Amino acid sequence: MSSTGLLRPITPPSPSTWKGTVPLTMLLGMIITTNVLFKIIRRTILVPRLTIMDELPNFGLRRADGKIRGRAVICGGSIAGLLAAAVCSDHFESVLVIEAEGSPAEIGLDRAKEREFRIMHDGRPTPIPLRKRLLQYMGIHVYLPPVVLGLQRLFSGTLQDELDYFGFSLAPDVWDSTDPRTPRALPITREALETLVRRLVVNSRTNISFTTGTVDGFRRQSREDLMLSGVTVRGEQDEDATFIVDATGAAQCSYHKWLENAGFKPISPSLYTEYDPRLVYSQSVYTLPDALLPKFGKIFPYGLIPGTVFGNNPDYSTGDPRLLYMYLYEDRQRGGWGTTAEQRPRGLTELRAYTKSLHNSEHTPQWVYEIFDLLEAHEEECRPWYSDVHTGKMSFVKYHKAEKESLPSNWVAIGDSMLKLNPTYGQGIVKSVMDSVALDSLLRKVPSRCGGGIPADFSTRFFNKAVARTEGMWEATKAQDYGFPTTVPAKGETLAMGAFMRAFGRHLMYAGVKVAISFHFTLTSTE
Repeated sequence: MSSTGLLRPITPPSPSTWKGTVPLTMLLGMIITTNVLFKIIRRTILVPRLTIMDELPNFGLRRADGKIRGRAVICGGSIAGLLAAAVCSDHFESVLVIEAEGSPAEIGLDRAKEREFRIMHDGRPTPIPLRKRLLQYMGIHVYLPPVVLGLQRLFSGTLQDELDYFGFSLAPDVWDSTDPRTPRALPITREALETLVRRLVVNSRTNISFTTGTVDGFRRQSREDLMLSGVTVRGEQDEDATFIVDATGAAQCSYHKWLENAGFKPISPSLYTEYDPRLVYSQSVYTLPDALLPKFGKIFPYGLIPGTVFGNNPDYSTGDPRLLYMYLYEDRQRGGWGTTAEQRPRGLTELRAYTKSLHNSEHTPQWVYEIFDLLEAHEEECRPWYSDVHTGKMSFVKYHKAEKESLPSNWVAIGDSMLKLNPTYGQGIVKSVMDSVALDSLLRKVPSRCGGGIPADFSTRFFNKAVARTEGMWEATKAQDYGFPTTVPAKGETLAMGAFMRAFGRHLMYAGVKVAISFHFTLTSTE
């Protein structure tokens, strides 16, 4: 065979072949490139800016270069204040928590064994909370995985011991998951969480002290410096501070009076937004005696598993903001609902009618009504009590847009002191954890040798970091609330705002279930 037979020339593809191949190749290349670019952007920009995941590994760790000289003062001792105290204790030599309603020694580090009650105007008993200034102190909650992750990091050596002390259990956030990698949630009440966090703080941070008093202002270092030197306490001596945290909650004292009274440039009213969803969150609580547990266990489709066992969410397209949830908690049985002040039910008879009047009530399972029947039959044994919480106005102080002359460099506001969300969406404590992680990450960049000289742009950097992660919560929950005609919108806004977001969310929700109904089940396990 000749060499020409072994080495035949290669014939290039004809243009007709290229016509189909080139666009397909280009399309595949574009898809791969876009995917790679998105992963790079997600990893390098979106995750660090919008989430706390990159900063959680350092949350609660000891500083490598020693602590910053001086004392941090925390104004307010609820959840956000307690978390801030734990964070500051890792960075400053000492921390003082000033709480208007009493120190841990006065409130106690245990949940109340016996409750005191008062009779409401309609004849129903309601408990007298130890913390009267907290609207949700007796409220029902399932604390979401970011809260659990934050507590696990901040109190890594003591969290499980304290959970065991109270008999609380972490549970899968997805009710039917047996995968140990499923994020964990914490199904306990607000009262229980605050007591838990207070014990964690007291038992794990020895450089934190508590005092009872009402902070009524800031003390400025000098007219020339954008720094604070301490706080004034009504009827008591002033407290010196190297760093100050406003954790006064919905009162938002820094914005409304403290900063301006201390001589800082007033923050523009345009940076303050508030609206009113005009909702009341009501709950009835029935404690199930041991003898009745088998009867209730037979009715609940998944047994006596703590967590949310039934929920009927509102659909903005109906214009009806009312909702219904049924819970099983550490007190064994709790039911809650949210509605306008004029419509809330005041007993099981009214609750049945209320349930049947809700949107999608035709899909409410029969066992829900069987639970009502059994509770009514054993009402005296279950000793029900009730509570109503007016959610009040939602508000957002946009400190991140304020002028430099309006913000002290050694001060921040966290939690509801900056941004108060509608509590029915269950994101308030998540927001406080995110703020605390942001505070921790920035304090780690302050060298201990600074001798208390907090960088001049510290508060600005904090608010920019915190708002990037929490402003989306504000926009999303406000858009949902604007879907209901009972809401009073913010000044300059209308209820039509957020219509696209509402429509998109509604279609996404309905696309996620096999049957187009608005109620869902979220069960958690104590296993």
